[in-house]
Amino acid sequence: MTTVQDILTVLETLAPYSLAENWDNCGLLAGDRTTQVTRVLCALDVTEAVAQEASRLGAQVIVAHHPAIFTSVSRVTADDATGRVLRHVITHNIAVICMHTNLDCAQGGVNDALAAALKLENIVVMGAGENGMLGRVGDYPGVPMSAAACAAFVKRRLRARGVRFVDGGREIRRIAVGGGACGKMMDAALAKGADAFVIGDCSYDLMQRAQAIGLTLIDAGHFPTENPVVPALAHTLQHAFPQVETTVSAVHADCIQFI
Repeated sequence: MTTVQDILTVLETLAPYSLAENWDNCGLLAGDRTTQVTRVLCALDVTEAVAQEASRLGAQVIVAHHPAIFTSVSRVTADDATGRVLRHVITHNIAVICMHTNLDCAQGGVNDALAAALKLENIVVMGAGENGMLGRVGDYPGVPMSAAACAAFVKRRLRARGVRFVDGGREIRRIAVGGGACGKMMDAALAKGADAFVIGDCSYDLMQRAQAIGLTLIDAGHFPTENPVVPALAHTLQHAFPQVETTVSAVHADCIQFI
């Protein structure tokens, strides 16, 4: 019999809490550790649609990257999305496990999955974050690319609806990656010899600074840069618990639209 605690133990081994940033909220955020598990649903976020999908599929656990409870929660009501999600999972006895910045840093986590999606080779830790484990840097195995060609490559590999980029003025041979909002880590990327830095979420001033220091900065969006870890999580859990049906959410998608 597989329990919620068994699932949690595997995830804690993959992404120890010691790797998390000190402001983060990781681990079992809702549910009963002793509940028997026959089905797990993996997603980037625990949205209302994902929570409903889990109950419809008969899943006892949702494993996600972004914390379902992040800021202080003073009430759980149907008046807001967080309350509705929590009410739904509690009513249907669905446990929620969220691995956030610990999974960003972990070997085989968010940034390794992103580097793999971009086919990078000779991957090393970029050395950012509180514990020096955030970000990855690797070599692009093909012919060196222009900034525009690199941006198009990233868009295609991540199936992003659109990307924004600034041209650092040199050919791209070495690429740094940071899933999510990692623009402030560009100095660490440069220190590892990166010609380009692929992130999600970037402000105008960070784009200006990247151009000034000669770094091509590619903003491929928060969802596309982090979503590659979801099938990787599902694969890890399916391998660890072959008797448990582990699936990737079919309803969760990037909320940002392009025209």
